[in-house]
Amino acid sequence: MATVQRYTTLISVSCFIGILLSVYALYVEMKAEEDNNYEALCDISEHISCTKVFLSGYGRGFGIIGQIFGENSPLNLPNGFYGIGFYLIMSLLNQSRSLSISRLLVILNIISNLLSLYLAYLLYFVLEDFCVVCVSIYGVSFVNLILSLKRHSAVINEQKARKSLKKSK
Repeated sequence: MATVQRYTTLISVSCFIGILLSVYALYVEMKAEEDNNYEALCDISEHISCTKVFLSGYGRGFGIIGQIFGENSPLNLPNGFYGIGFYLIMSLLNQSRSLSISRLLVILNIISNLLSLYLAYLLYFVLEDFCVVCVSIYGVSFVNLILSLKRHSAVINEQKARKSLKKSK
């Protein structure tokens, strides 16, 4: 049986990868906005291009925030900003052994995966593109969901073991 600490470490590593991917996404978007001739490493062909995706209307505020608050709203940030913030928050929450926080981690990861499904739909059916960075982030989100479910189970087992130790004393 894996320990809470092992899952905490694995989630931290996964979140770090998510942060790196989000920083790269942000970097590519910023470079492409300042230089029309910029070509990112993830721009492989006409239909395999992360720059095309990041510069699309869905590359900021997930294509939703701009419609609600306006394209010039300070909330309509590049998706990479949201990714960095999300993975930082997940990394911090991940350090707690609280059952409530563990439950919150699972819920946030479910929401993240639903958002990934929405973005994957847009990527494939609307933009008709393949974004290596985006799909990698979806993978990180899925791994985090699996790990957070396993970690939550380990937190429950750990708390049960503590209660049974207290009862036996």
